[in-house]
Amino acid sequence: MQDRQLLGNRYVLDINVVAIYLVENHPGNKYISEVIDEGITRGIEFVLFDFIPFRVYWILTSKWKVEKSEAEEALRSFLRLPNISFLCMNKKDVEVAFKLSKEIGHDIYDTIYAVLAKKANAEGIITTDCDFEKICEKLRLHYLNPVPKDVLREFHAFK
Repeated sequence: MQDRQLLGNRYVLDINVVAIYLVENHPGNKYISEVIDEGITRGIEFVLFDFIPFRVYWILTSKWKVEKSEAEEALRSFLRLPNISFLCMNKKDVEVAFKLSKEIGHDIYDTIYAVLAKKANAEGIITTDCDFEKICEKLRLHYLNPVPKDVLREFHAFK
């Protein structure tokens, strides 16, 4: 059973965590909000890839049909939090991610988050993706998925 408590002072947020945090009627919002709000209160730094806001906006407006102006305002409000920082990928990060992906037998999409977490000296990754547990364990990162498994099953039906 994975730990559902924040440790340390810096975490990488995956794309779905940010999107779910911004949508109050999402089945996972309650669980994500508890963790993010606690982190905000405690001054924990949340690190994002620089492109994440645009992908979150796409999820909100295209997949979940949130009104564009509402999605934009929610996202801009989130990004104004003092706890949010950005980290850019570079060529070396991409090379490291592909190499690591092959070495540990894990997909590149999750692996790049782990590379980012290591680059940012983050304690771990906050995600709703159960596949991150394996890579986090191998790289000694804290895996934090605050959403119970029975609630995770409801995600695919959310629109």
